Amino acid sequence: MRPHALRIGALVLIALVNACGKKSSKRAEIVECSSISLDAKGTTQCLVGLYHWTVADAQRAATDRARELDSIKTWQMDSVWARGSAKHKRDLQSCAKSDDQLRSCLLVAGWPLSRVQTTQDSIWNHDLASHRRELQACAAKRDMNLSSCLTLYYKWDSDRAIATADSVARVRLGGIPQRRSR
Repeated sequence: MRPHALRIGALVLIALVNACGKKSSKRAEIVECSSISLDAKGTTQCLVGLYHWTVADAQRAATDRARELDSIKTWQMDSVWARGSAKHKRDLQSCAKSDDQLRSCLLVAGWPLSRVQTTQDSIWNHDLASHRRELQACAAKRDMNLSSCLTLYYKWDSDRAIATADSVARVRLGGIPQRRSR
């Protein structure tokens, strides 16, 4: 009876070792395919073509790997950005305050476009009350185009002024339903 229990124990141990080995080889396949592919779709095709994965399993693994790589990239970019925080603060203080000038200045200082846009939006939202007053003042002027007024008198970024004027025009034309008070 004892030799039988030893054989069963040995078989269970071999099965566990093989299962762990298969898991690590699957991971290696995913890593290899993701390193030679540009996106999750390419990784999926690689896993199906080279390693004969089922399409559903390959898609799931490729999507998970793409998310993992995206998270790593974001973490690395944030870490590098955080190391230069003192320089970024100086850049922001030295750049002019108008939206167009701020954008150009920060881009010349080497800021990535996504960070520039986020910074512009943050500064814009900080001054939202004054922007509302500016919008109301320009909307009251019937003899002037709204976006021109915002750009000329209040130095709004032209893209932001045009988008705001379009939104106001849509509301006036009834394109966006207003909230009903209850």
